[in-house]
Amino acid sequence: MTSIVLDTNIWIYLTKDNYQSLWAKFKELKNNNEIKVLVNDIIIKEWERNKENTIKRLTESIKNEYIAAKNLATYFQGEKKTEYLANIAEYSEESRRIEKARNRVQEIEDFMNNCELIRVTNEQKLFISELAINKKAPFQNNKNNFNDALIIRNILEYVKNEIPFQYDLIFASRNPADFIDKGTGEVYETLLENLNSIRLKNVTELAEALELAPELIDDFEDWIDYQLDMEVQRQLDI
Repeated sequence: MTSIVLDTNIWIYLTKDNYQSLWAKFKELKNNNEIKVLVNDIIIKEWERNKENTIKRLTESIKNEYIAAKNLATYFQGEKKTEYLANIAEYSEESRRIEKARNRVQEIEDFMNNCELIRVTNEQKLFISELAINKKAPFQNNKNNFNDALIIRNILEYVKNEIPFQYDLIFASRNPADFIDKGTGEVYETLLENLNSIRLKNVTELAEALELAPELIDDFEDWIDYQLDMEVQRQLDI
């Protein structure tokens, strides 16, 4: 099963109406145990810190959509116009727009809370702090990307310890420059100390992650078959 981790910015994008079909597909895959969704306490804390602003922006977006929809009413006449206006009237009041936004954000949050939670350790915080103090990648440009680096290290260590074989992890983030070496297109080697056997695929969109997941599952199953064949051969040679 392929594990998928979403950076906080992707979770926030999922609150938007134009991501509804993608959100439905994402939930379906998780509920059918076709993918495993991982979160850690840093992602949860960042979500909580941005929650009220997310609701505020989503409310404004709903308002703009209502205004645009109302303007379209000029293209209708008679009963069709009356019916159309009645259908969109639900969001004419600010209180209802806020309620819709809060319900949407809460739906995402409830889903996150049902994902597997990985706790960040003090050792991981110390590891990333040492990189920052010594200006090692990804801190060579004095950019404040401590949390992104910590998220990556935390999730990778979990995968390494949980399944100590070749494994696939997809990390979706709109900020890949915070942990990806532009020269190699891979995670900075400094973040992968003692974790080099892990294959991390970074994407900037959830849709791309969901397209990759079946391929990675097939790839991983092929690898398992190969390992089993090799083990059988070793037993025969004994």
